[in-house]
Amino acid sequence: MGSGLPDGRDGGSGREQGRRTTLLSAAVAAVADLLGVAPEAVATGVPFSDLGLSSTQLARLTAALEDAMGVEVSLTALYDHPDIEQLVEHLAMP
Repeated sequence: MGSGLPDGRDGGSGREQGRRTTLLSAAVAAVADLLGVAPEAVATGVPFSDLGLSSTQLARLTAALEDAMGVEVSLTALYDHPDIEQLVEHLAMP
């Protein structure tokens, strides 16, 4: 039901929230696939390196994210935004 703002807005557009949700799901699925674990086992606020992703896997992750999300993801972006939550926020920015 949103945040209760008088006009029903939730503080961001529904489209932006939907995009974040889609990006988050795609990122979690891609990381889970690389790690060979269930998506539920992937913590979104934990740095990629702490999840156990090697530099080679991070390079593969960029390609997987580009395919899944339809946006360009540079390896630098993974280092500048070192966990799924930060990366999704970065990618969701207009």
